[in-house]
Amino acid sequence: MTDIALTPVSRTRWQALRRWVLIGATVIAVLAVLNFVFAALGSKLGLWSWQFGLGTLTTQIGPLLLGLSVVAGILALLLALLVKPRSGLAVAALALIVGVVGIARLGAVRTKVANLPFIHDVTTDTQDPPVFTDIVLRERAAVPGVNTLDYDGKTAPARRSNGTSSTALVSALQTQAYPEIRTLVLSEPVDVVFGRAEQVARDLGWAIKSSDVKAGTIEATDTTFWWGFEDDVAIRLRPAKGGGTRVDARSVSRVGGSDMGANAARLQAFLDAMSE
Repeated sequence: MTDIALTPVSRTRWQALRRWVLIGATVIAVLAVLNFVFAALGSKLGLWSWQFGLGTLTTQIGPLLLGLSVVAGILALLLALLVKPRSGLAVAALALIVGVVGIARLGAVRTKVANLPFIHDVTTDTQDPPVFTDIVLRERAAVPGVNTLDYDGKTAPARRSNGTSSTALVSALQTQAYPEIRTLVLSEPVDVVFGRAEQVARDLGWAIKSSDVKAGTIEATDTTFWWGFEDDVAIRLRPAKGGGTRVDARSVSRVGGSDMGANAARLQAFLDAMSE
């Protein structure tokens, strides 16, 4: 590759430019990564609202920093290759990779959101979903902008094949997107299944809020590691016709319009563990 510097003076200037571009690319790449980390942890620790962390830092500032990281990475890579003695290739490549991977990741998340229903309430029984007791209701009431727990008649945005949008029942949207989320019937009696259900909830890392073996109900809260989002889970056990136990569960996000499939995945993990 041809050296772009023709004289000692110009070579020195190009080397200085390369150094500063490498420093800039490094700073931007680090800031891009820290932006996403701080956005999540800051929201979890209560330093700012989740709307600011997710809406401003993640979806607005994040893409800007990633784009700058790509541009700075490309420029740094060109200078690292063209200016002799060649150096800084690893740093330049890393800044470029951070930007490209970050943008690709954001794109994948946006695609996932677009392909999933805009819901945050998922249950195995859409006709008679499990309900929550005052223990969970009081906690949810203290959360600003908390989602309602009304299920009957609840609607959410729905996308049509022609690109237009309307609304549809959450129960219909859930059934279409997650047909595998349905009542589980086990052969053991309720009192036996109850102990296993409570242990599975604990094994999944859920914080048990109430447990009533006579009523066959268990309530728990699952908190996400990064963002600290809290989703409430209600488990209901009833005798099945002909013997055995009907296992139903419901997972509801406290805040946010779309759960990005988190509640369905949570219930699926619970049902899979109960089926083992």
